[in-house]
Amino acid sequence: MIEAKITFYPNTAEPVSLKCEIAKTFSAKMKGLMYTESLPNDEGMFFPFLLPWHRFFWMKNVKIPLDIIFINRKSEIIAIYEAPVEQGFFHKIYWSHGFCKYVVECNKGFCKQNNILIGNKIKNE
Repeated sequence: MIEAKITFYPNTAEPVSLKCEIAKTFSAKMKGLMYTESLPNDEGMFFPFLLPWHRFFWMKNVKIPLDIIFINRKSEIIAIYEAPVEQGFFHKIYWSHGFCKYVVECNKGFCKQNNILIGNKIKNE
């Protein structure tokens, strides 16, 4: 279910948007994109948090590679990770490395394809 449009504003390219499902509840935030078999190129998941804090995500039970984008309260990107599908018991932890208010997950390579970098702004519409 698409509930938000997140627009990214790269410095050297035209703005680009993702249609996102919003992870509104604690349970939805914990599940994220676990068990998702595929994701259209123009879709993702948006995780809003009540308070900015140091956040971390992992790829447990995630079946598709993702870009994980951490965003601060000023709507600036503070970290971007390309996260591969992981197997086994231990999973890499992806940290915000700063106070994070929002996270976007989308298909791996989205940021590179669209010249989206740390410091770029987003808008939630």
